[in-house]
Amino acid sequence: MSHLMLSRHGIWYYLRVYLTPRKRREIRISLRTRSKREALLRVEKYLTSQPFHCVPQSIPAHTATPSASFQQPQQKKPFKSLKSELNKYTKSKAGSVGEREILTISRCVNAYLNSTKEPLSKRSAAAFVNGLEGSASTRNRYIKKNSAFFKWLATRTDEDIRNPFEGMGVKETIAPMDRRPAYKPNDLKRLHIALHGVRDWKRWIILIGRYSGMRQNEICQLYHNDVMKVDGVWCFRVDNLNPNQTLKTDSSCRFVPIHSQLLTFDLLDFIKERKGHLFPELTLHLGSYGHYFSRWFTMSRSKHSLPEYHSLRHYAATTFKQNGFHEQFASQMLGHSNATITYNRYGKGIAVRTLVELIEVL
Repeated sequence: MSHLMLSRHGIWYYLRVYLTPRKRREIRISLRTRSKREALLRVEKYLTSQPFHCVPQSIPAHTATPSASFQQPQQKKPFKSLKSELNKYTKSKAGSVGEREILTISRCVNAYLNSTKEPLSKRSAAAFVNGLEGSASTRNRYIKKNSAFFKWLATRTDEDIRNPFEGMGVKETIAPMDRRPAYKPNDLKRLHIALHGVRDWKRWIILIGRYSGMRQNEICQLYHNDVMKVDGVWCFRVDNLNPNQTLKTDSSCRFVPIHSQLLTFDLLDFIKERKGHLFPELTLHLGSYGHYFSRWFTMSRSKHSLPEYHSLRHYAATTFKQNGFHEQFASQMLGHSNATITYNRYGKGIAVRTLVELIEVL
């Protein structure tokens, strides 16, 4: 018997079933169309092109293939080169993500394609993930980037492309707070001591992070016009309005009140001396202004036994929580998305003066 079968990707197949005394065998032929009408026409064309043969009443159980009159035609590989498809994919993403994300996608997917001759095999995908080194978040990043690529591929062909990474994921066994500990009071004391002798612009990047919880690249990409008064309060504007500025997420767009301690340290005088990019000493690298500073801070902090720069952000989040501030205010301050609240641009509805109370506990 034979009939049409629709795959889970919406591709019609011609299914031929052979029943023998001991087993049931199937042959599936992709009709390479999502239209049932077209599928029926292709089946009819296929059947009329086949010579007629009497089907034997029984097929020996040991026969590995059906009669020669109904051999499945040689399937063509869906793509000559998955790498060329990857190039198309990254070009399609260019308008919606930054250069750094494009490079991350290329690195993750190329690493997989170079590791196997059977990239559509789930077994190959599993072997690749098992062979990855690093934390669970690193391995999940490779899974996510590859999975997105194959999903994109499946929507742009009549071939039945199955995502080999579907359902995969590595569970994190270390608690979030243990993965990247927050700065503690003694760490902050050592940090301030370590600032002696540091060049002004580096010192300000550290101090702004210390008294705001802003992301490193958010600070490094600030422009002179990103420092402004909002409702009478001096603020940093985190946005992508100036050249080469990027936002990690839509929720990252916000105003961050400037801590009174930074004003005491004469931050505004430093800003008045600058025009355009606030830290022109930094150059753009892979879509980020923070690359050079990050390398320098990593080397410097090891001399003083300090946590990494991002731990200042964890310090801010922990401090907000310990002081009993509601999650929605902490999320707005840190540029996090909040599952229970939808903010529009700059988190309108939460007055900047309300956020001053949060910033001052740091």
